[in-house]
Amino acid sequence: MFRRLQPALLLTLVALLAGCAQYRNDRGVEVNWQPSALAGLSRGETTRADVLARLGPPSQVIASGDETVLYYLNEHAEGEGLLLVLYNRFEVDTRYDRAIFFFDADDRLTDYSTWLRPSDDD
Repeated sequence: MFRRLQPALLLTLVALLAGCAQYRNDRGVEVNWQPSALAGLSRGETTRADVLARLGPPSQVIASGDETVLYYLNEHAEGEGLLLVLYNRFEVDTRYDRAIFFFDADDRLTDYSTWLRPSDDD
């Protein structure tokens, strides 16, 4: 009788130890560098204070000689997985949005670049 119950008990045990998992993680600064927010930026005229007022504090401030760089980064990760006793599978999609602004010794904007990953809805 016990031999007949062993496969059923083993299957029940595996089912109880198995599970699904969902993962979501947001790190960095809020993404404020949409094209509409950057429309008024002008190289040579926009100041570092102007950019800080529009976008808030950056992820990093980098000093390089006479230049200052404001670096904004946002990381968004989502995933799901299957957790079993002998086998685990996890799939994570990570998205990085970033913006970088360069300023001269007078705190005037010299150059900038941004990247927003297109949403899955587009």
